[in-house]
Amino acid sequence: MEDEAIGIRAFEYGGRHPLWRRDQRCKCEMEDRISTLPSNIIELILIYLPLAEAVRTSILSSRWRFQWCTIPHLIFDNQSLSLPVKYKLENVVDQVLLLHSGPIHKFTFNAYPGIKDVAPVYRWLVFLSRNYLKELVLKFCASRLYKLPTALYSCQAIVSLDLHDCEFNLPRSFNGFSCLTILLLKKISISESDFASLISKCPLLRKLVFIDFYWRCHLKLNAPRLQELIVEGVFSNIYLQHTPDLASLSLRLKEDQEFEDEHTESEEECDFNKCLTNILKIEKLELQKHFLDFMTRGHAFVQFPIYNCLKKVFLSWFSFVDLKHVMLLQSLLRNTPVLNELEIEADSDESIATTPTSSFFDKKESRNFSLDQLRNVRLAEVVGVRAEMEFIEFLLSSASRLESLIINIKLAVDTLGEIKIYKEIMRFRRASTRAEIVILD
Repeated sequence: MEDEAIGIRAFEYGGRHPLWRRDQRCKCEMEDRISTLPSNIIELILIYLPLAEAVRTSILSSRWRFQWCTIPHLIFDNQSLSLPVKYKLENVVDQVLLLHSGPIHKFTFNAYPGIKDVAPVYRWLVFLSRNYLKELVLKFCASRLYKLPTALYSCQAIVSLDLHDCEFNLPRSFNGFSCLTILLLKKISISESDFASLISKCPLLRKLVFIDFYWRCHLKLNAPRLQELIVEGVFSNIYLQHTPDLASLSLRLKEDQEFEDEHTESEEECDFNKCLTNILKIEKLELQKHFLDFMTRGHAFVQFPIYNCLKKVFLSWFSFVDLKHVMLLQSLLRNTPVLNELEIEADSDESIATTPTSSFFDKKESRNFSLDQLRNVRLAEVVGVRAEMEFIEFLLSSASRLESLIINIKLAVDTLGEIKIYKEIMRFRRASTRAEIVILD
């Protein structure tokens, strides 16, 4: 009824009702604003929209009709596209690439519904290699490995490469990625020789992430400009052959029965210990899970060089009741004069210690350490054994600029045990008057 009334009044005003004129004026102003936006602003708007929404902008005005066809970033995943069952993702990608014009700087394909073969991917890569592709993300289904098409190696302008659930077979003609700076590989199958060749033929590589690979091998890295390295998985050895600029290193050795058997029987020092002097610019160091056992296998007592840049250290599965672990930490603390943050996740189980010890060190030895720059410490899974308490006492008495000490007590410790730990810590002398102690259960 309200619409009818407005129509009648408009007739009475000769078709020029004030409300009608205002609506038309607003509509024109809105259309003008959208149509006159600078091209770079339109491009930014389209880049930040999901692809399906970007295509829908073609109805806004005649100028916007084909703007989405020039988007330099194309992302095909379950967030940007929600397809009915009757549509195949690869067919949608084919249609978008067919209509696209101009350079494509970033291409992301996440095969969440699954694809039967990589033939479409081969077509896309051939097309993309001719369109100045800089960033490529290919995530296939975890149920199988997809053999990467050789067209990938012709994308010579690529700067960032992110691959999941793929099989690498480098062609003999492969000359490397001369512009590549970031390489992320997850659930990848690749031989030792191909891995070494791939890394050495990326002269500008700055960041390498290698997670959950499908084989146990000896990783060798020759990457003179590498600044960040993250490796997680099961590997037999790792050697940083030439990584002089490495600033951030995270190594996480996962559990494997074959590794356990080798670790128990092997007396040979791991190759990583031999290359500690090759990473003198290191600023952040993370050694996680079985990697500490890996470093201290056999008769090895790890000796670190002086790291004048190392500010952050994280150790997990650290045993305060294993002499080899304790000596590794002592060596690290002696040789990190600018250490600012320290985080340790303890695993002080005497039954699995290879070289049991009940003490962190004699109190007289604390004079050989300088922790003047240490500000923040977090200790997790603390159970209150003597060596842990000695270490806490040592930190509080030596770190003159300590600001916070956060202690997470292991869930298995009962209430009486927690009270005992708390009372003992409160009696320790503090070198820093600003040190705040937080004990969590």
